[in-house]
Amino acid sequence: MSGGGAERPAVVVLLAAGADPAILHEVSAGAEEEGVPTRVDPVQEGDAVALAHTAAGLSTLRTGIGIGGDGAVAVHHDTLPADAPVGLAGPDAAAADQRTIGHLAARIVKVLPLA
Repeated sequence: MSGGGAERPAVVVLLAAGADPAILHEVSAGAEEEGVPTRVDPVQEGDAVALAHTAAGLSTLRTGIGIGGDGAVAVHHDTLPADAPVGLAGPDAAAADQRTIGHLAARIVKVLPLA
């Protein structure tokens, strides 16, 4: 048998160049606190909502997070319209709000109430 098995299911996080690594830490921690892993893919640019929608399409869990270069963060599910994220935290959001985006992503995957 070969060791090249299928990729582990995870929420895909698309991280735009120039984004603060502390934001990635908070978002990933939020998802992982709920027991859902993340996979980070760096990209050159993009706004948080568009990145989140693209990430959802890449995720086997159908849920994605986008972190824009300006520091905004969004979570999306691939069944929603591109301009309708489940959650959005602006560029000046507190760390707790960024972590909440990770929690939301995990709760979508686990089909739990969002509030």
